[in-house]
Amino acid sequence: MSTRRVGDGWPAAYKEYSADALKAVDRAALETMVRFPRDLPADQRRELLERVAWPTAVVERGGALSGFLMRQVPAEFMTPLRLPTRYVDKLAQVQLLLNNDAYRAGRELLVDDVFQLEFLRDTAATLDAFHRLDLFVGDLSPNNLLFSRTTKPRCFFIDCDTMRLRGTSVLPQVETVDWEVPSASGEQLATRASDSYKFALLCARLFAGDQTARDAGALSRAGADVRRLAEQGLATDPGARPTLAEWLGPLDRALDAARTSAPLTRSPGSPPAGSPVTGGPALRPPHAARRPPGRAATSPASRHPGPGVPVGTPPAAPRAKLGTLFKIALVGLLFLCAAPRLAACQQWWDGTGSGGTGTAARSGTAVDAPGSDDGDGAATGSSRAADQAEAMAGLLAFSGRDRRKIAPAVQKVTTCADPASAAIDFQRAGEGRREALERARDLRVDRLPDGEALLSSLASALTHSAAADDAFARWARAVARSGCRSAAMTGADRDEGDHQSRLATSAKKRFVTLWTPVAERYGEPVLSYRDI
Repeated sequence: MSTRRVGDGWPAAYKEYSADALKAVDRAALETMVRFPRDLPADQRRELLERVAWPTAVVERGGALSGFLMRQVPAEFMTPLRLPTRYVDKLAQVQLLLNNDAYRAGRELLVDDVFQLEFLRDTAATLDAFHRLDLFVGDLSPNNLLFSRTTKPRCFFIDCDTMRLRGTSVLPQVETVDWEVPSASGEQLATRASDSYKFALLCARLFAGDQTARDAGALSRAGADVRRLAEQGLATDPGARPTLAEWLGPLDRALDAARTSAPLTRSPGSPPAGSPVTGGPALRPPHAARRPPGRAATSPASRHPGPGVPVGTPPAAPRAKLGTLFKIALVGLLFLCAAPRLAACQQWWDGTGSGGTGTAARSGTAVDAPGSDDGDGAATGSSRAADQAEAMAGLLAFSGRDRRKIAPAVQKVTTCADPASAAIDFQRAGEGRREALERARDLRVDRLPDGEALLSSLASALTHSAAADDAFARWARAVARSGCRSAAMTGADRDEGDHQSRLATSAKKRFVTLWTPVAERYGEPVLSYRDI
């Protein structure tokens, strides 16, 4: 697809739906989303499109819907991330910030309370603006919310086709694991109240530096008013939660206090404000860092952390050494191009060899020099391992979407709310697991530590998960036929589903144990077994 521009001239990205997702897409709702900004006043339209990767054009293939165009993620919502031997450019998902100071320091992502409050204030104002447009996020989670590290932190939302606009949504509402509204309330998703609950959860977890915290205690640093609002926001009763507009004044006051207060509140031993993270080997700045497809690149030098945001600056190579480095590279290139390697070298230089595009090949990510290894001491070997880790992370994200369907489907059956539709949800989840399993078989893991064990445990988890989904689908259909008071509610299919789920959980835990050090090394998401 050639480069396109959307909205007010922003570069476009293309999202293509899988065959399974297309079954659930409400095309009329998608077309309504596309038209929506055109009917807004110019200032409101720009305000919306500056904060979301909004659908701007429906795309068809062979006369049938295939996906849509949307605004590319702006460059400011990418962030350099420090790994043990290099920097990479990553999508600035908020999940990176929901970790303790030690984790963030190791990746040069340390932020202070002023940054956190400014980001939360901007997010609250953005959500309030959405709500006034009758637009609700629904699946508000750290996966689809991005942050910037510019002079003043900003938020940006992706996966906008899961939002609810004027009562309709393109895809069925789902929730990210550990970001669900209280199940006991039985409340509708993607409402003012559900967004309020998840925003309060975001506040608590950001200040706690914890992915799963549910206690607002850490917000005491932001003042009594902010903590009180978070406690109200986490109420089981949807009607007791504050609106997003009610957050703005207390957050403003907390910001004023934080800007004039003494040094940052931090864990013992963390670096002081304004100081770069030290220790470890010298690294190279991410001049040619990898980035997700369809997302704009940005030069790390163009990003300027705001006041009080202690972000380590990637060390630059001394000018005096550049000539020497160039000579070494040139000698190596001449060696590689010596007969009988001339043809292969020409392909590498032209970008027509196994590396694919010329840019990728010339950046050194696609070609192994003779004798390179998989350790971080060899840039090429490490880069290839990083590619394999990124491919694994992409598969996990794909599989995780199906995981979100399970808990709501179980609730539909156990509460006798809608077992027939639950059966369809289980069936689709099972189809997604099998598709993920097929993709897993194509993954290369030879460069990853314990790669074969990693892949084997994931395949086992997906196999048992698919078997559980199939059993639960049969259970739901049986309950729909026989009634919620029948023996089908506790029959053999339910038992088989629970049995396969336990086997899947064991495999997921084995996988997570192996995946966590790989993810930390290559800057991919660290997951709980419940995310798979």
